[in-house]
Amino acid sequence: MEGEIIIKVTITTPSRLHLGIVDMRGDLGRIHGSVGVAIKQPRLKIIASKNDKIAVQDGRSGRAIEFSKKILEIYRITSGVRVEIVEDIPEHAGFGSGTQLALAIGTAVSKLYSLDLDPKEIAVKLERSRVSGIGTHGFMEGGFIVDAGHSVNRMSEVAPVIFRRDVPEDWLFVIGLPEIDKGYSGDKEQTAFKKLKPPPSKMVAEASRLVLMKMIPSIIDKDIKSFGEAMTSLDEIFGDYWIKVQGGRYSHPRIEEGVNYLLNNGALGAGQSSWGPAFYGLTEGFEQAENLSSKLDTFLNKGENRGKSFITGADNKGAEITVE
Repeated sequence: MEGEIIIKVTITTPSRLHLGIVDMRGDLGRIHGSVGVAIKQPRLKIIASKNDKIAVQDGRSGRAIEFSKKILEIYRITSGVRVEIVEDIPEHAGFGSGTQLALAIGTAVSKLYSLDLDPKEIAVKLERSRVSGIGTHGFMEGGFIVDAGHSVNRMSEVAPVIFRRDVPEDWLFVIGLPEIDKGYSGDKEQTAFKKLKPPPSKMVAEASRLVLMKMIPSIIDKDIKSFGEAMTSLDEIFGDYWIKVQGGRYSHPRIEEGVNYLLNNGALGAGQSSWGPAFYGLTEGFEQAENLSSKLDTFLNKGENRGKSFITGADNKGAEITVE
């Protein structure tokens, strides 16, 4: 209520799977356009309170301090914030961890100091808007999301949503996380983009048609088989486009082996999230998911290889925020 003093803010956020980019050409005036889904696990949970200086306990203290310092300086707040990271999302793994941490800290500071900031405004101020429309909208409302990319003249804005839908509760994702080199992010990601020539218009047209005429209608109709097929095809289209950067359709041979393993063992669709190393397979119902996850865990830990597998559902709510 207005006039009450907030002494503590607890924020729990989903992570996300990035299923693909629609248009890397930009010749129609917009560029990128992403497809993704917010997921329940892994999650970020922070507890924040006012403090005379910036203090971070556990987790990614360096990143958390960076985001805290920036948002406080932008709004000329001379006090600080204490942040406890209770749960965290693996960094540079394909789950969008940086965006969730930035939005959580920005939102916590906004609540504590009565700034009334919109998550999209926080994303812009903390320089997350250009890299993660899916992550920002996943934080705000969860679900399956298709965004419109950025206007080539206004790249700092958060990409608007073209389509958003709750994902059925029995559509579950089996996630594989092999112990390999981390994926691209930040400056490294931007450098990778610059190495590539714009894709041919035929490729973009194929991806656009796939999203518009198969992926979106299939989630409206709750047709998991068609959705999985579209998900796999979209991943393959742009996986082939990234070959010059990644060295193959996927960023590491273990990811390719894992994706193929999922598809060969009953997954209805599969792919690499963002640059990896996380990859995913779509299943229907907990029994199928549990069986496939158990098999994948054995596969990932065969011989000298190491990794883990887990099951998660889509998060159809977005961030949970409580204040005291």
